[in-house]
Amino acid sequence: MSDEDEYRFYPEDFDEDGELIEEDVEFDPAPLVIVGSLGVGVALFVADVFVEPVTVFGTVLELRSLSALVFSLGLFAGSSVYFRQGRGLLASVHALGALGWVLLAFGAIRSNDTLLAAGAGALVAGAVTLLLLVWRSSV
Repeated sequence: MSDEDEYRFYPEDFDEDGELIEEDVEFDPAPLVIVGSLGVGVALFVADVFVEPVTVFGTVLELRSLSALVFSLGLFAGSSVYFRQGRGLLASVHALGALGWVLLAFGAIRSNDTLLAAGAGALVAGAVTLLLLVWRSSV
């Protein structure tokens, strides 16, 4: 490392007493919850081929339906994080995606074509909105 690449302290790095100001970085577990739930959802989806359906409260559920519910949990967590950050539009899009996954899960569980179509529509609407947001931010 050359002398010019070294980190140098600046006067604004110190308080009135000459002590180094250390920035407090709060640990936010929300991203871990989001990514963790998506990872668990993918694992459930892949495991569906190898594992028999499970019974929850007397209802037989395939793991792919449970994976959709776990996906929705991650998206709802993401929605709450973005809402707290004041990013309402992004929070709404995540909530719409979560709602889509919930509708798909219940549509599959109940064999209800209307719920499946509504869930797919919500997911498509959310995906299109995210694409438009990304496109708008890059222009």
